[in-house]
Amino acid sequence: MLLRVNLLGFVKQSAWYIFTQHDIFSFKFNMLTGAILMLKDIKFPFLSTQFGKLMFLALSLVFIGSVGLDQASKRHAHGTLLKWEHPVNVRQFQPSSYHVFTIGNTEVTADGKLEPYFRFKFQYQRNTGAAFSMLATLEDGLRVPFFYGVTILAVLFVAYYLKTLPLNFHITRLGLVLILSGAIGNFLDRVTLGYVIDFLDVDWNIFGWRHDFAVFNIADVAINLGIICFIIESLLRRKPMEVTFKGQMVKEAPTEA
Repeated sequence: MLLRVNLLGFVKQSAWYIFTQHDIFSFKFNMLTGAILMLKDIKFPFLSTQFGKLMFLALSLVFIGSVGLDQASKRHAHGTLLKWEHPVNVRQFQPSSYHVFTIGNTEVTADGKLEPYFRFKFQYQRNTGAAFSMLATLEDGLRVPFFYGVTILAVLFVAYYLKTLPLNFHITRLGLVLILSGAIGNFLDRVTLGYVIDFLDVDWNIFGWRHDFAVFNIADVAINLGIICFIIESLLRRKPMEVTFKGQMVKEAPTEA
């Protein structure tokens, strides 16, 4: 109940800052402080078991590895694929690309047909918006607070979901951690750079379906893998196994025939 009250107050405070404040630094500080105060109220029953503690250690390594790989790959792309950038305007820059591999033939045949192929390359891009550059043209006074608020609310939602998740829903728990690592990875870009670095680019022509996929990054991959984990867990349809804060297992109540 306390978490729900705090969350409601946090949303109200965030909305007030978005529409009345123009000091971005103060907004960031208050948002982060409010999120930390709420996170400390969340306790996780699965940590009361030995298996749960081992699970927490493994998921922590997954989280750190995912965020670390995302940040390291973005910094490498920034250092190797960026030719020039404006000292002030982040939207003015000169990118470059690097071809990694191509399966098939990308050339058009003599009769004007395109043969099947799959191509992967590194292409530097800056995304000031959401996925697929949505809201990228929104002015900074609204865009920056909006993305900060959405990211922090997502972190709180994942934390609360982890708290209520049955002990044996391991794949869902992994999916939540992957989604959280992806959200944090892109959030770190917005905090330190003011934009998100994308550099993974794929396009293909398979069975007549030609598509140039939006440029993405490791954080986006983690988020999509997390969603896949949710789908897999839903297909398994396992019975939930609950645990109390004292480490006692709670069996599911028998269902009537």
